[in-house]
Amino acid sequence: MGIAISVLGKLGLPGVDSLSTDQVYKKYFGNKNIKKYEDFHLAFVDLCSDFNLVMPGRHFTIQASEIRVFYDSKWTKVPADTDGESKRKALLVEFMKDRVKEYKTSSRAMMVTGATAPPAAILIKKSGEKVPQLKMLRIDLIPDVVFVPAFTVLSLIGVRILNVTRTTRDTP
Repeated sequence: MGIAISVLGKLGLPGVDSLSTDQVYKKYFGNKNIKKYEDFHLAFVDLCSDFNLVMPGRHFTIQASEIRVFYDSKWTKVPADTDGESKRKALLVEFMKDRVKEYKTSSRAMMVTGATAPPAAILIKKSGEKVPQLKMLRIDLIPDVVFVPAFTVLSLIGVRILNVTRTTRDTP
């Protein structure tokens, strides 16, 4: 993943690489009194959340167990003095480059849903005129130019929710 200079600029930081990583580190980790894993985890989640906010369409993910292993094996081994802070910053940047991965959605499922949802919406609307269970919903009163796009968007949102739910269940 790395920390892109342009993304850090969107966080309100200058474009110099080392200065940007210094300011990001100070904002999320340096100014906070991190004594235990829970504090570190909250700071890391804040960093990832802000990073995902400034990246339209691209999101990054990491398993919580990897954060715990990093904290226990590397972060706590470095002293919290002035010299240790630069080592911690370098360890954190290296950890993010190695372990934080781009979250990939199932584009195939999205494409299939996007292609099949409009015809399915038309079939549902036509069958709504004859099937008693659908007839009581009065779908026939909704114009096609509203119903088909709304049905398609809701179908795509449903596929996205299923993908996110599946990936969060797979992540320990």
